[in-house]
Formats: sequence, structure tokens, C-alpha cells
Amino acid sequence: MSVSPRPRPPAVAATLSFVFPGLGQAYTGQRRLALLMAAPVVLLGIGAALVATLFLDQLRNDLLSAPFLTTALVADVGLLGWRLFAIAHVGFVRPRKLATLSLVAVLLTTTVGMHAWAGLVLGRLNTALDDVFSGSGRGGIGVRPDDGPLNRPEYRWDGTERINFLLLGVDAGPGRHESLTDTILAVSVDPVARTAVMISVPRDTGFLPLPDRTIYADGLYPRKINELATEAGKSPEVWCPDLPATAGAACGLRTLERSVGLYLGMPIQFYAQVDLEGFAQMIDAVGGVNLCLPGKMVDPEYGGPTWNRVGIELPAGCSHYDGAHALAYARIRKGWIELPDGTRDGQDDFKRSERQQEVLLQLRREFASADLFELPSLLQAVGATVSTDFPRSKAGDLASLMPLITGRDIRRLVLAYPEFVDPPLEPNVNYLLIPRRDDVRAGMQELFGADTALQGWYLGSDADGPPPAEA
Repeated sequence: MSVSPRPRPPAVAATLSFVFPGLGQAYTGQRRLALLMAAPVVLLGIGAALVATLFLDQLRNDLLSAPFLTTALVADVGLLGWRLFAIAHVGFVRPRKLATLSLVAVLLTTTVGMHAWAGLVLGRLNTALDDVFSGSGRGGIGVRPDDGPLNRPEYRWDGTERINFLLLGVDAGPGRHESLTDTILAVSVDPVARTAVMISVPRDTGFLPLPDRTIYADGLYPRKINELATEAGKSPEVWCPDLPATAGAACGLRTLERSVGLYLGMPIQFYAQVDLEGFAQMIDAVGGVNLCLPGKMVDPEYGGPTWNRVGIELPAGCSHYDGAHALAYARIRKGWIELPDGTRDGQDDFKRSERQQEVLLQLRREFASADLFELPSLLQAVGATVSTDFPRSKAGDLASLMPLITGRDIRRLVLAYPEFVDPPLEPNVNYLLIPRRDDVRAGMQELFGADTALQGWYLGSDADGPPPAEA
């Protein structure tokens, strides 16, 4: 007399299929169905592993494209249905016990939650990339040439040559009648040598070079550099006659790109712009950043985006800062730091530039260690805050450069007093820093190497102004 095999507990089978589709079917003796349930998931896993190990460099741009992310979202929905069937098929069998049904319901709910979260991340990633690379974020200019970067529409990056970005922090918060360029950084990356440099241009620097003499006869901008984009943007028909009359923001940004590029002796291919209020939200999205001060920082007059009162104090030592306080750390250029010996170290634009670079590096560290559950809010904050004219089709290549741009090994330079600029002639009338052209040239030459030829009339020659415009 044969003995029937003892039925396998549905709760165990459902749990196994939750772990991997088909395991529950194999556990209950349905081997053919188990292979059928497991095969698509195994093939999907093998394909993902091959891409990650063998073809990641070739496909990294495609992995961030809208078609791929849409396909991944569809695959996520399909895999959800597959897993739900695998769990329910072995979990809802007779006799149905309340404890088993409860466990299966929990497993099904958990599975839906897992795939819903994955779908949310994929959707937010696609939306954020659209916002960042179309310039439609809160910090964007809203206008971008369809056929190339704003400054050089004909330029196409091949992925190997040195690439230069202008990074701008813009205060465009409520109450502002105009957007002020609060932070001006240039970043240059050599993707072959895997090196990068970051250069800060203090916002009070004046007399920066212009591409021609159309506006000013000597080819120099006679006011602070942080006013240039606003001035050009108000009169695009004068500053950018080749752009539509409605393209004021694009004109201002392009003019700033070209002026800073001449000042540094390097062509600016792309820009990236960050809205300062959104920057604070990005910091909050990663849970804050760790920053250090040698003493208590005091600015009785501080105010700005995310800070709805006047005056601020930041504690001595190392502290964990939320977005509002980290932004204050990066923006304060007045006030002082009370050192342990009782002296006051006055703050200025140069020291602020160093702190801004430090905040960027700390933010990168937090990005790298961000919790998976922080991703949706972080992606949403990035999409609303950052804009660039770098092509989305090269987003994967850009992502591969981020460790160089935000890493500790990046070489940093602030074109500050007294090494590179002279103090204002009339500080009480107009606090305008005066560049020392030869010292700036020497500093850039040291940064990039003596064999590197600086470009443009300002550093690449001894001309007293821009060349005459071509007839």
C-alpha cells in the first residue's frame, strides 16, 4: 500500500516564490512550472549582469536614455505581475487557513510596494534627467538651442577631450527682481588623464574681458562679474543680436560663459546652473552635510533664500548642517569667525569661495552614501534645481566624470586677493576687485601645465583688447 506524500505548507511555498519566482512551485513538486516561472527572471538577471560587467562603458549613455528607462518601467510592471502570480499560485490553495492567507497577503503587499518604489525611482529619474538636460528646472534659463550647447552650438564632445563647465549658483528666490549670480566656478576635466580642476571667480571681480568691443570700447566689463548676465539679459538685441529678442536669459548666460572663458584662458563648452534655494533642498534630501569651522561664525546681517530672518550664528567645530544652514555656510561673505584665542577673522568673498567648494565636496560624499529610500526625493530636488545644456545623450559619460569633479583629489584654485587681484580703488563707492592679468595667466599656466596653450586674447596674447570684428 502506497503512502501519499505529505502536502507541502502553502505558506512556505509562497515565501519561497516571494524570494524567487518558481522556488515555491519547485518546493511543491511542480518542476516544469517552476522552470517556466524562473526562466524569464534568470534570463533578465543574466542580461543585467552581462551589461554591468562587459558592456557598461559602451551602454552607459543608453542606460540613462528615456527609451531605456521607459522600457525598464514596463519591465518592472511585468515582473511585478509575474511575481504576484508565482506567490498567489502556491499560496492560495485549499485548505485555506487564515494564518496562511494573512501571510500571503503580506507577501503580495510587500511585492507591490517593492515594485512601486522601483517604478517611482525610474519615473523620478527620467523626469529629473528631462528637467536637468532641457534647462526647465527652477534654475534653468528656459531657452536652449536644439542643435548644440548655448555657447558653442557647433560643438560636439567626443568623450575623450578635455571638457570645461561653468557652474553657477543663482539667487532667484522670492522677492528678487533679477537673478544674481552668487557663485561662479569653472570646472575642467580631462577624461583620459582622469584629472580635474576647479576655479572660483569671486563675484566682486571687475574688468573681466569681453569677446569684442561692441559694448565697451576697451573690451572690458567695468562692473562686477555677477552683474554681467543680468545686464546682457536685459538687452539681448545689443549683446546677442544673433539670438531672438526674447532670449534674454540665454543671452546673459552665454555672455557670462564667454567672458569667464576669456578670463581663464579656456573655452567654456557647457554650463550647469543651480538655484540656491533648491540647492538647500538637495542638501535636505540627503539628510544634511558635515561641515567644520575653526570658530563660531557670526554674520549679523545675513539673509537670503531659505533664511527668513536677519542675522545668523554657526557653531565652532564640526556640525551636521541642514540645507538652510549649509547654504548660509556657503554664502556668508561678511561678519567674522571668533577664533579660540578671541580674535576675529573677518570673512570676505575669497574665504566664501573656499567654503563653497567645501560644501560641494561634502554634498558629493552624501550623494554617494545616500539611502535608497532617499532617492525619490533627491531626484525630485535635483530635477527642480539643476539645469545644463550638456546633452542628455551623453548623460552616462557625464556621470562617469562626477567622481573626478566632486572628489577630494580635484585641484582647487580661488582667484583671490592678494595673489590674483588688487583691492578696490574706492571700496566705499564701488567694491570692485581689479584682476592682475599676468598673475592670473601664471596661475592658470601652473594649474594646467606649462605646455598647455591658454586661449583667447586676454590670457593667450598680450593684446590690449579684443581683435577687431570681422567685416
